[in-house]
Order: sequence, then C-alpha cells, then structure tokens
Amino acid sequence: MGNLFRAVRWLCMGFAAIVFFGQLVMVLMRYLLGIGFLEIQDAVNYAFAALVALSVAVSFEADKHVRVDVFRQNWRDRTNRWIDWFGNLALALPVFALMLWTAIPLVRSSWAILEGSPETGGLPGLFLVKTCLVLLPLLVVVLTVKRLVDFFRRAYS
Repeated sequence: MGNLFRAVRWLCMGFAAIVFFGQLVMVLMRYLLGIGFLEIQDAVNYAFAALVALSVAVSFEADKHVRVDVFRQNWRDRTNRWIDWFGNLALALPVFALMLWTAIPLVRSSWAILEGSPETGGLPGLFLVKTCLVLLPLLVVVLTVKRLVDFFRRAYS
C-alpha cells in the first residue's frame, strides 16, 4: 500500500513540474515571441486536473487533509482515534464510494470514444485524465477500509 501511494506522490510531483514549466513556457512564448501552442496549453490543463485529483488521495494518505482541530488538541489520543474512525466510516467511505459509483459511467464513456481535447487541434488523451476521477475515490476508499480494519485490529488485539 505504501509503494502505491509513493508512486502516486511521485506522479503528482511530475504533474506539478509539467504545470509549472509548461505554464512558464506558454507565458514566455506568448509574450516574448507572440506565438502559442494549443498542445502545451492542453498538457498544462491535463496535468493540473490530474494533479488536483490525485493530490487529494495523497494528502488523505499522509493525514494532511483539512480537519478542524480546535477541540482535537485537548482530547486524548483514544478519543481522537474514535473520532477518526467515525469520520472514516460515516463521511469518507460513503462520500468517496458514491463519487466512485457516479464516476465510472463517465469514465467508461470517455474511454469508449477515446475522448480528446475539446479544442480543435488539441491533445488526445482526455480519457486518461478523466480516469483520475475513478482513481481518486478508489484510492481513498481502499485507504479508508484499511484504516478501519487497522483500527479494529489495534482495538481488539
């Protein structure tokens, strides 16, 4: 499981580099040379979309997701573990399972037509980016189930 999220983390770093350098090249070309390439713009857009989607799973795995810790800091570790368990069971699992369920038909139809850029002359491969709409909730659901199982292992061992 750790290797999977390590690979996704490296993929996110690669997407961030594509976004940064692609945007830099686009701006320099447009304002210094007066030319632009739709392919570079599509690459930046695709990389940004994939980065946003996959970084949600990475931050959730690293336990760096948004959480209101106003009360949490004064509570015992055991209380916080139970709150995390409840949040995983009642919030993360159903929300991301529903997200997965609703994304599958969209991604399936995108793959069926090998969907490309909506722009004329743009990059093909939008279907690959839309696959992140399935990968994101799938990764979070798998991680949530693992956390729930680990919680019970520790609680009852």
